[in-house]
Amino acid sequence: MPFARCYMCKNMCGIITTVEGKTVRVSPNKNHPQPGICGRGAAGPYLLNHPDRLKSPLIRKGDKLVPTDWDTALNEVVKVLKELRDEGHPEYLAITFHDYGKEILERFANLYGTPNLIGHESVCHGPRTVAAQLVLGAEGPRSIDPDYPNSKFVVFIGRNPLEGIVPDIVRRIDEGRKKGLKIAVIDPRKSAIAQRYADRWIPIKPGSDTAFLLSVIYYMIRKGMYDEDFLRKYSNAGLIIYEDDLTPTGEYSDNLLYEGVKDGRKVATAFKLLEKEGEKVYPRLKDVTGATYDDVEYIAENLWENRPSAAIDDGWHTSFSIDSTYTWMSAFIINAMIANIDRKGGLVFAKKPKVKLYDVSNVKAKKIDKIRYPLTYAAFQEVYRAILTGNPYPIKVLFVVGTNLDGRDPNSELVRRALEKVYLVVVDVMPSEVTEYAEVVLAESTYFERDELPLPVGWSLDGWIDIHQKTIEPIYDTRSLTWIMLELEHRLGLSNETFEDLKKRVLSQLKVDEKELYEKGCVKVYQGDIYEVYPYKERLNTPSGKIEIYSETLKKYGYYPIPTYIEKNIAPRDIDEFYLVSGHTLYHTQDSITFDIPTLIRIQPDNPVMINSKRAQALGIKDNDEVEVISLTTGAKVKCKVKVTDAIREDTVFTYFGFGRHAKGERFAYGHGFDVNSLISDQITDPISGSIAQSLNIVKIRKIVM
Repeated sequence: MPFARCYMCKNMCGIITTVEGKTVRVSPNKNHPQPGICGRGAAGPYLLNHPDRLKSPLIRKGDKLVPTDWDTALNEVVKVLKELRDEGHPEYLAITFHDYGKEILERFANLYGTPNLIGHESVCHGPRTVAAQLVLGAEGPRSIDPDYPNSKFVVFIGRNPLEGIVPDIVRRIDEGRKKGLKIAVIDPRKSAIAQRYADRWIPIKPGSDTAFLLSVIYYMIRKGMYDEDFLRKYSNAGLIIYEDDLTPTGEYSDNLLYEGVKDGRKVATAFKLLEKEGEKVYPRLKDVTGATYDDVEYIAENLWENRPSAAIDDGWHTSFSIDSTYTWMSAFIINAMIANIDRKGGLVFAKKPKVKLYDVSNVKAKKIDKIRYPLTYAAFQEVYRAILTGNPYPIKVLFVVGTNLDGRDPNSELVRRALEKVYLVVVDVMPSEVTEYAEVVLAESTYFERDELPLPVGWSLDGWIDIHQKTIEPIYDTRSLTWIMLELEHRLGLSNETFEDLKKRVLSQLKVDEKELYEKGCVKVYQGDIYEVYPYKERLNTPSGKIEIYSETLKKYGYYPIPTYIEKNIAPRDIDEFYLVSGHTLYHTQDSITFDIPTLIRIQPDNPVMINSKRAQALGIKDNDEVEVISLTTGAKVKCKVKVTDAIREDTVFTYFGFGRHAKGERFAYGHGFDVNSLISDQITDPISGSIAQSLNIVKIRKIVM
């Protein structure tokens, strides 16, 4: 009975696998800190005998990919990689992935010498991650999390855990609701969590989240709803700033709302300047956001009355607007105002250990996306531009690991042109659109057929490490990602380490007893306090070591250093024009492995555009009508069905992303739904995080008359 992780999405819930005759079965590991299994996980065993799965390495011969042996495939890849390295330009290699495999890919990139390991974050959690770094010194979504079971009030902004699902998060939210947890949802669409769980749904105008949160901040400051002692001690709220150029004086005031004159220049505290940013938008709240003053009061009063056991959720898919980094800076600052940081029921730092699989980095060049966006976590659109233009330096070879770029990234036409030009290597279990462009395909074993390294558990506030054991031997001529990357290292002369060497490295770093770990499947490695560690006993990883309302880092790089609302001239201007927003469906990931599973594609076969019933009536559109959707930002046109609903703003339409599969190698997914990425521009971005402003694309909708 192997202990395993489910890899049907990137959350890697703890499962147990069993073999009954020729059938592999999965069930949740109830002793795991992140137990659970969803519909995608339950469908996982189908991959083993899927008729479309990649069964061996493939290599391009003319216009076809043909089966080959591992030596031939790997030697072809090594030849190309060696040429780049011999020329002194390992940075001309870019690698992209979707969370899974990060540790081994990070190792390979550093040993090889490329800085360009760049994930999907510019279309996902980029803004909240950059904001978390700036304000709290935290990292990605798993580095901080609301303590849902002990929370009394939580605000979700554009996040829908019931469809962008981690089963254990839903379980923890349910645990909190049994104790009286109230939920508010801020979202243009009345999502599943808004419909089923929310005490209040605030249907905000797309792109106006920053204005709304700054209005909440203004209301709370004016009403005295902030913990002065906490802010004085643990934040730079009292830092005195010159107002003319927003440089810090280096002095602090005990009066958090101090204004005065220093050296003949007007000065104010960071907190006072933040209040002024709120004052700019508060009078225009309804016009800018569509929300009401009662909405602001409801959010502010409930956060304050339930402090510190209340939180604005830290978000996930947050790439919505050109000021989304400021949105999430505002959210984290509100959490600090109610002194909930690392407090029971508040926003808690995960005490998760880290592992590093390499000692020395050979990287010398600057990461390509950081040339345009110096603070970005990842902006993969810069790789496409470099492939096509050679600027700021060329990308000549691209590794794509376990992700389908044609279903992931905006401006599908740009993506396809870049894939046609670059030397492409794909590592995956299943074929997808991106596979069709590859020069070499390295067929990966399913997660039932491979061992994985012990790793820290993702979704746990206390630190755990778990294992992943293969259930059966590989059915076909496939290999694990770890084996593939180590084999490339060996053939390039980068290392001679083995899987066992890396496993020992992890266990040594985390001081874990191997026998105990493999007997139990997972062990707790953090024995300290869960609550009130950061910033109470340990400094934060910000320049000041404090919560930063005024960001020294933003100022250093020439950005406005305090959250501010950026005015937008993008809006629907006619009755048939709409903001386009998109999100996650419960039954599929963005990647290649779920859409081609027949049980899942039957449950969710397409992605109709959801339109408000009043606007639909005005346009003569009825439920299930076929319409043409025209993007005013990319010029692309698609045809799709319509779902008429009251659960969305009148000026907004919604659809699920990841559909529109057009690779004939995916026999079950082929032809289902439409590609929403063709309607989304890669040019409208958040200048701080480099993330795509996915919700600032305007579409026209026209009924197709037969």
